[in-house]
Amino acid sequence: MFPEAASNKCAEDLKYVFENLLSPGGWAIKMLDSYGKPESGILAGNLKWLGQYDECVEIQAPSKENTNVGGFRGKYCTLQIPLKLGTVSLPISTALCLPDSCNPNGTIFSILKNYNSNGSFSGLDKKFESVFDNATLTCKATSRKLTTGAIVVTCLLSVFALLAVIGSSITAFEYCATSKFSKECECGSNAGGKPINSADAENASQGDNDDVLLLGTEEKIVLPAGLEKCKPFFNCFCIFTNGEKILNTASSEGQLPSLHGIRFLSMTWVILCHTYASVASIVNNSLDAVDAIDRWTFQIILNGFFSVDSFFLLSGFLVGYLFFQQAQKTDGKIPWLYFYVHRYIRLTPVYMIVVVFYTTISPFLGSGPLWPDYDVIQACKDNWWWNVLYINNFQSMASEQCMGWSWYLANDMQFYVISPLFLITLWRWPKTGYSLLGLFFCITVVSNFVLTYEYDLIVGFGNILELAKDLPNFMPRMQDFFDKIYAKPYTRIGPYLVGIALAYCLFRRKRSNSPSLNWVTLSVGWIFASGIALACQFGLYHQDLTTVEASFYNALSRVGFASGLGWVIFVCVIGQGGVVNSILSWKALIPLSRLSYCAYLIHLIVVTTYLSSVRTLINFSHINVIMLYLGFLVISYAVALVTSLLFESPVIRLERLIRNKLAS
Repeated sequence: MFPEAASNKCAEDLKYVFENLLSPGGWAIKMLDSYGKPESGILAGNLKWLGQYDECVEIQAPSKENTNVGGFRGKYCTLQIPLKLGTVSLPISTALCLPDSCNPNGTIFSILKNYNSNGSFSGLDKKFESVFDNATLTCKATSRKLTTGAIVVTCLLSVFALLAVIGSSITAFEYCATSKFSKECECGSNAGGKPINSADAENASQGDNDDVLLLGTEEKIVLPAGLEKCKPFFNCFCIFTNGEKILNTASSEGQLPSLHGIRFLSMTWVILCHTYASVASIVNNSLDAVDAIDRWTFQIILNGFFSVDSFFLLSGFLVGYLFFQQAQKTDGKIPWLYFYVHRYIRLTPVYMIVVVFYTTISPFLGSGPLWPDYDVIQACKDNWWWNVLYINNFQSMASEQCMGWSWYLANDMQFYVISPLFLITLWRWPKTGYSLLGLFFCITVVSNFVLTYEYDLIVGFGNILELAKDLPNFMPRMQDFFDKIYAKPYTRIGPYLVGIALAYCLFRRKRSNSPSLNWVTLSVGWIFASGIALACQFGLYHQDLTTVEASFYNALSRVGFASGLGWVIFVCVIGQGGVVNSILSWKALIPLSRLSYCAYLIHLIVVTTYLSSVRTLINFSHINVIMLYLGFLVISYAVALVTSLLFESPVIRLERLIRNKLAS
């Protein structure tokens, strides 16, 4: 398994380790000490023995005199042994610390055979050959150097940071100068003894002249004319201005504050589900976790896929609501080129910045026994242009997609592209619009039903304990579910259409000045909406569905859940949402809602970076996971704030600046 020279060097270094186990200095015993060893809790599923990663990689063996033996560093490796009990596979993994002269490309059995050319392990070979025959050994790189891509992206991010510093400095400079003017005005004179009125101060602070004269108490400070001309550009990057817009909690007339609450709560739901899913692979009591999730309340996590459907509902509703308002003002005349260009510019730049960060820099953010080799990064290097075109949802989520969670963005953009088909027909020919909506509703329902029935697809994680009884087929069926219906536009457009239909319903209601709903209608609406949404969310608990039942569930559940949530939006918009509307419209949720797009982009990078850097496995309990979740939630939104301040908000303001320049 080794090239001859490499295997001889590896064998000699291994022998050198064992010869020095009791030698002064203790480097060899540290090497042995860093090995993974069987731990307590094996019957609870503790089958990963991580050893001591840092102890291993910090080892520097001395060279043996007059030989090329020694002088190596410790290399952390993981031995995977796929044991089987009947039809159930129980992979055991344990850590080994080997000399970095060893480059295993196969099984530990090959290492053992190469250890002693005299065959001192021959007895071990025969006894354990069947066990180790399929065992594999993978090793972590002993050193990592920044790639050219990482350096280039770091420089690019530094340019944005520099622009933010310049823009913020100009704003701070003008603010301080304006404050000085105000104080001088109160005194009734300037540095030269002449009165200054407020108009003069305002003109000076806004830069009406080529050279702005800023008066201090003793000296005059001049802002260069060139910088004054560039000020609108730099102001787009000003942290103070952008931060004020993001954190502003005021609601102007015509805004729908309840939508902010729904968007933020949906985002917290997404992060919660991804936290549980990510933690599941690094727990030391996986069998105990089965009991912990076997509760009906845990359906909120297992059926957390509906959190994304709430995003689709909101997106369709807002597109329709804003269109019908604009169409009423302009008699249906919409600048369609701007309709598409604005959307693409609004979403893509910050999205691509996160993609290049994820591809080039994130591999260097951590290390450890669980730190991935980042094969997923190769998908970004090969397929990034799929993300630029928003068609990556047609790739395999497991092997081809860059940033697997970005499938949602592709669907949302595709729905947006075809949305005028529904919006225009509803505006000009309502009956045709109704028919078109009905047709597409039928298409998405039938698509889900037929695909589920044809491929015997599962319904997600809602009945995972029943599905896990057929463990050998569980993961292949899960992959089929994700690739065939989970991320495809023709199976996910239902909630988006519900949003458009809801927007048109509210538009017609407002235009006809419909009266408020009576308490009977409200009560019936709440009962039906709650019943449908709760049935979709919790209906799979302890249900072993037939193929036909699974087909009906996949066909109707997303539209059903979106319809239930649509009722909440409806009553909140018409002002009859009561306490629900008060909670969702809480002003503190408005800034958090604005950050949800950036939070969605980066939250899984935050989650995986931390969990991949841990040195020991996590004991699964709800309190442990919730504590991690709260940390991920806070950090994700903190990073989202920085991302929005430095990248998202400046691009939005630059687009507006360019549009205004072109218009003038």
